[in-house]
Parts: sequence; C-alpha cells; structure tokens
Amino acid sequence: MKKAFRFYLIAWAILFVIFNVVVIALPKETTIAGVTYVKLGGLSWITLILFELCFVGHLVCTWIALKRNKLSGMFYRLPLIRLSYACIIVTTVIGCVMMAVPQMPDWIPLIVVLIIMALYAVAVLKAAAAAQIVEQIDEKVKVQTAFIRDLTVDASTLMTRAKSEPVKNACKKVYEAVRYSDPMTSGALHDVESRIRTEFDAFTDAVLSDNADAVNASMGELLSLITERNRTCKANK
Repeated sequence: MKKAFRFYLIAWAILFVIFNVVVIALPKETTIAGVTYVKLGGLSWITLILFELCFVGHLVCTWIALKRNKLSGMFYRLPLIRLSYACIIVTTVIGCVMMAVPQMPDWIPLIVVLIIMALYAVAVLKAAAAAQIVEQIDEKVKVQTAFIRDLTVDASTLMTRAKSEPVKNACKKVYEAVRYSDPMTSGALHDVESRIRTEFDAFTDAVLSDNADAVNASMGELLSLITERNRTCKANK
C-alpha cells in the first residue's frame, strides 16, 4: 500500500506543480500586439480554488482506496484508483487550458470545474459502492466455505503424520473425500458438519496412535457422514 501510494503521490505532485506553474507562475498580464490580456481576474480565483480542491480530493480518494491492508481489498478498489489517475490528468489538462487563456469569460472555467467535480464524485461513489458489494460477497463466501476449507487443511496435515501404509491410505481417502466435497455450507448442514468434526477428531486420534483397526472403522463412519453432507447440500440448492 505504501509503495503504491508513494508512486501515486509522485505523479500527483508533478501534475499539481505543472498546473500551478501554468496558472500562477506565468505572468498575470500578457501584452500581445499592443493589447494587454489579464489572467485570473475576479471570479477566476474562485475557479482556481475549486481546481485546487479537485486535486486534494483526488489525493484523499486514492489514499482511502490504498489504505486497505488486505490485498483483496486493494484489488477490488483498483477501478477507484484508476479513476483517480484519469481524473487528475483530466483536471490538470483542462485546468491549465481554462485558467491559462487570457480574457476567458469567468463563468466558463467555473462551469467546467463544477462539471468535473460532479462527474468525479458520481464515478467515485459508484466505484466505491461496487467495491463494497464485491467485498461483502467475498466475505460471505469465505464464511460459507470455512468448514470444508479448514477440514481440508487438517486432513492434508494428518496425511503427513500417518506412520504405517494402511493408515496413510485411509488418510488419503478421507482427504480426497473432503477435498472434493461441496465447499458451501448452510444452516441445514450444521448438524452433520458437527458430527463430521467430532468423528474427524476421533479419526485423528486413531491415526496418531497408528491403530489401523480404529482408523478403518472411523474412516468408514467419516466417509459416510461426508456423503450424507454432500447429499444434503445438493438437496438444499
């Protein structure tokens, strides 16, 4: 996050300086063919302040998008970050043109900057809402697949702790049964999943004690419960 924001901050600073050099550092009065043209007169100062606020808004928006600690959170907010990059470039280009042209009517750049701010605000809200919805769905899926995911990890670990060949084969069968089970869970599966977890604990004890008879007996019960869970899961879809 810090590295990504650092790159954005460099780009933001360059464009911010370019904008202000064009608008402020260049002469306020320019004489062409004996006619004096004046920049930033009257209401144009209000427009300049609004353009500066646009820059600040881009920076704040990107910082919020990049402050996500989780990689998935940042991924879902990539459209928001790309949008900020695009808008800051548009703001710089249009701002330089609008504010650098002498004797331009004050209302033109004012209307332009208000349109930019409005379009950017709407786009940011839409991108942020979409990212939030996707994140909520992702979190929901993680919760609904936690049982099988955790059980798969436990079964995989148990295979490495098996000692004799028959016990290793039993562990492999349980692992494959769990691995290829439907990952989604629901309220209707709580009872059978509770029994699976209890039986898996008994299976683990049998494996660690290298008791082949107990392992086979527990394996048969465990595979039966996993099959029951998969049938129930399928029936509830």
